[in-house]
Amino acid sequence: MGGPKHRISPIAPPEIGIHGIHPVARTFHHDPRGFLVETMRADDPDGLGSRFRMSYSSLTQPGRYRDENRWHLHRVQTDRFVVVLGEMILALCDHRPESPTHDRLAVVRMSGAAYSGAGGPGAPSPTTSYLVPIPPGVLHCIGNLSDRPFLLTNFPTELYDARDEGRVPFGERTIPSLDGPFSWDLVDRPG
Repeated sequence: MGGPKHRISPIAPPEIGIHGIHPVARTFHHDPRGFLVETMRADDPDGLGSRFRMSYSSLTQPGRYRDENRWHLHRVQTDRFVVVLGEMILALCDHRPESPTHDRLAVVRMSGAAYSGAGGPGAPSPTTSYLVPIPPGVLHCIGNLSDRPFLLTNFPTELYDARDEGRVPFGERTIPSLDGPFSWDLVDRPG
């Protein structure tokens, strides 16, 4: 049968390569009590911290997905994701017809503090995570392919509005680089 023929190896956030997505490094400061990380700042580059309407955090268990078989999409809102603890896979596809990176797929491994480094004796030196903005018109979905939960914090530019939300089933959106639709089973697992 036809369909996707390619495996996907997640990349690090600075390598995303989709127009308008410029990750900002975040440093974790560890000590025996745990860690501290600045997740968003008013002076972030590209105005990332200049428009604040709300924030939320979500925990995703191993083997679970937020939108398992469909893309998430906003018409107005920009999401701003930071993984605080654990590891998340973020899949992105540029759905904006006018974008210079239209149809580009990026699958990104976003890591927060490791569970082993969440504090206590022998805590590791500072680690880096990223604040990743997702502009309107960029399809996105997240999943947990690791063996531990991850904690995601989002700083959307708008208050929640169901009219701004969209969903596109994976099967309805061909990804040129895959010769077919995206699927979570194409993504390489950590190992």
